[in-house]
Amino acid sequence: MIAALATPGLLAAGESTIGPTLAVILGAGMAAQWIAWRTQIPSIIALLLAGLLLGPVTGVIDPDELLGGNLFPLVSLSVALILFEGGLDLPPRELRNTGIVVRRLITIGAVISFLIGWYASREIFGISNQAAIVLGAVLVVTGPTVVGPLLRFVRPAGTTGPILRAEGVLIDPIGATAALLAFEIVLLDGANEAIIKVAGILALTIVAGAGIGLLAAFVLDEALRRFLVPDQLIVPVTFAFVVATFVAANEVQEESGLLTVTVLGMYLARRDTSTVRHVLEFSESLRTLLISALFILLAARIEADALRDVLLPALGFLAVLVLIARPLTVLVSTVRTTLTWRERVFLMAMAPRGIVAAAVSAIFAIRMEAEGIADADKIVPIVFLVIIGTIVVYGFFSGPAARLLGLAEAQATGVLIAGAHATARGIALQLKEHGIRSLLVDTDPYNVTRSISSGLAARRLNILAEDAAHNLDLRGIGRLMACTSNDEVNALATARFAREFGRREVFQLSPGSRRSGETGVPSEYLGRQIGIDGVTYSTIDERARQGWKARSTEAGPNLDTAVDDDLFIPLIRVIDEQMAFLCRNDALPDEGIVIGMAAPSFQRELDNAVAERAEAVEDSTPG
Repeated sequence: MIAALATPGLLAAGESTIGPTLAVILGAGMAAQWIAWRTQIPSIIALLLAGLLLGPVTGVIDPDELLGGNLFPLVSLSVALILFEGGLDLPPRELRNTGIVVRRLITIGAVISFLIGWYASREIFGISNQAAIVLGAVLVVTGPTVVGPLLRFVRPAGTTGPILRAEGVLIDPIGATAALLAFEIVLLDGANEAIIKVAGILALTIVAGAGIGLLAAFVLDEALRRFLVPDQLIVPVTFAFVVATFVAANEVQEESGLLTVTVLGMYLARRDTSTVRHVLEFSESLRTLLISALFILLAARIEADALRDVLLPALGFLAVLVLIARPLTVLVSTVRTTLTWRERVFLMAMAPRGIVAAAVSAIFAIRMEAEGIADADKIVPIVFLVIIGTIVVYGFFSGPAARLLGLAEAQATGVLIAGAHATARGIALQLKEHGIRSLLVDTDPYNVTRSISSGLAARRLNILAEDAAHNLDLRGIGRLMACTSNDEVNALATARFAREFGRREVFQLSPGSRRSGETGVPSEYLGRQIGIDGVTYSTIDERARQGWKARSTEAGPNLDTAVDDDLFIPLIRVIDEQMAFLCRNDALPDEGIVIGMAAPSFQRELDNAVAERAEAVEDSTPG
């Protein structure tokens, strides 16, 4: 595969077309991601539309002409990197909590999905039994390339997110192996020969996939733990291991490479080290680039004429997969589990197909056509219609379904507050009065107890805990305010939750100054700093001791005067149940409600100002 990338034909083509075309693909991918973020639609839908626009609609991109035979090796390698990152992002505790449901979904559920897909495709499309078997096996997969972006968009509460994420990562190598088995089976005549062949492929897949993955993971882990790899080479060496193990496993047994990289990622995820987190942070950015490029490339390959021939039957087939196969799979897989009926229904509403289904179907369709199997040419267009259909259905309806079931909120307007001291509780109470949800987190049992007794949602938890984000109910929560007494904890908390909310939505109190006049935390590690003049914890603590309390007031001249007279510290603006933190160098708002800390004499001074203004108006009135 690597050698194929350096063929003279490809290099010659690259001189004139590959560079500009890749620039168009990456640019369109990032534009689609940005548009999805701004318009609050699933990014997968925007990417799919971009690929269709650049491919069959305008003809700007022709992936087969651009990359030729290198397209699917590159797709396979990209999927391997995505699956590695998916395995690396599966915390062991998360797997333990969801293990039984995930195991059933990728075993019993996969069998049910295969049987229904096989029978329905044969009856609805009228294709040969051999083609239907392979098609049913291909459509077993879901995959992190589509499930991950949708989960980040919906952000469901409870265990449904971890279950779907784990299923998406683990089902891909299983689905690819199932497609290989199905292909080998349709080429055989005798039942005994088929059983022996299947058993051999399974055994070799497990030995090659899991064995090579575990061996590579152990070697890499030992090298990292013994500091045999310098820091600047950790990420390149790790990804070199991923590529090498993927290629090696596929050389031993085809389609076993996906299992290898998944095992490699899951093994490293068990090592609670900063090195693994460093690799994960880099791979997340790489994953976004790869998903964007892959969806545009594969969507651009779609041929309108091929789709038109199977379009109407595909709608019925899609209905069977969405309304029968997935619900039945979830029902059987969740029998006698602790999942609520709401969580089960949401699991039924999320099973999109993605990159792996497209790549595997194209590979085996070509091989089946070479073997002369009837209707092999219909597999790829059917799979692409299923991909498009499931992305549209689940992309548009999974969010409303989660909100209807009470597992997600329409808008994440709430705030996670790190620290539950008196001032934090006061701010949370003011937010509650204006319809904004908050969740306080503190390690002090007294602060947590006082918060709960005040009617606030609070948890006794270390905000820096590895699985803090997974243990908290973040429904309706879209930002973080770190206001503990420790500047370093505040900075680390904003860095940790930037992965969850984005850097734009993580805020902290300004760090206090050291003797030299500089803060103890470098600016590049800080979140956005709350308070127009930079409010530190020392400021809050000192004012609280003087009797200052959190309260809200209307924006306007009175607020301006109170701030100028050092009677009020503005922190948050609220307009129509939408909140925004006031940060350093922000101007005072001229409308809405402002929440902040007020001096004991604030109300008296405010009343006096109102009275004086009323008297002035009265005096200026003629007669």
